[in-house]
Amino acid sequence: MKIFLLLITFITTFTYAKAQDISVDILQQGNSFADSSYYDIIKVENKYWIGGKYGILKSLDAEGKIENVSYPSEGLDIYKLENLDNETVLASGDKGTLFIHNLKTKSWKTIRVKNYENACFYNLTVDAQKNIYLSGGNSKIAHSGKSIPNGFVLVSSDMGNTWKRIYHNTFNMVWCVKNNPYDNKIYGLMYSPNRTNLMVYENNRWVKKQKLGNSIYHEVQFEGGNQFVATGGWIGKKGRINSTNHKKIFNDSGLLWSRVKNEKHTLFTGCDGNIVLETLGQKPKVYHTKLNLPFSLYEAIFINQNTAFAIGSGRTLLKISISENQNFEVNNQ
Repeated sequence: MKIFLLLITFITTFTYAKAQDISVDILQQGNSFADSSYYDIIKVENKYWIGGKYGILKSLDAEGKIENVSYPSEGLDIYKLENLDNETVLASGDKGTLFIHNLKTKSWKTIRVKNYENACFYNLTVDAQKNIYLSGGNSKIAHSGKSIPNGFVLVSSDMGNTWKRIYHNTFNMVWCVKNNPYDNKIYGLMYSPNRTNLMVYENNRWVKKQKLGNSIYHEVQFEGGNQFVATGGWIGKKGRINSTNHKKIFNDSGLLWSRVKNEKHTLFTGCDGNIVLETLGQKPKVYHTKLNLPFSLYEAIFINQNTAFAIGSGRTLLKISISENQNFEVNNQ
């Protein structure tokens, strides 16, 4: 009986656990930081549009084939792309410029906002009423230059014909303006040196929602009600994720520029080709992609459950595939 109990006590059981791993195909990259950067990617109809430095606008299919999108380019950087609805694409850029494209008629409209000729429209969003919001600051800031930020948020309720300034701060840069679809309120990431605040626009004024920390937070997203996730950190150093109730720091990712999520995986893009993958039920892991130079990955988009495109500086375009590996997990009882 004692021998039997001893065997029961030390019996070892084996269970399967699925661990994720990724493979990265480098579809395109340059050899210099002077090469055009890709800043944003969105899905447009059955393809993916990429906007970037020097006015680059390209179309990408699921197989990775790239084509130029013809539009009235002025060679100005395109920072942000957004679908206003199923027929309208917005592209915000440098020197106070906004492009509006009608997919049905194939027509383009170029808007130059008066008094913002030296400003960059770094980010944009739309709300449920199709109001267009633009945010940014001095153009030199977006080009890594030193200048007084003169950050702002503008809104238009008539498709860009007229604009109203609803935020201005001489010493803040507004890296991100975002509509929260759960409360239909506009939020902004207001950055001054060594401090970022998450602000919300309600009752015609900006209210501090939360102090995020002493670094740049580049993007904020929402997951229901008042739940938010902000990504940022320090370029070339630590990456930070600040959510409603939790904070995470990654010592070897560099600044985390963006976050994209589906039902199973969450992908963060960082500096120096770094990717942070978090799979449901597992701890996040940092992956290092070997590139020609330490190019940043600015944005990513899932094209199916386990595949994503990532874009960044130096014409970097990656195809990321997430695989499931069956691993034995040993539990001693």
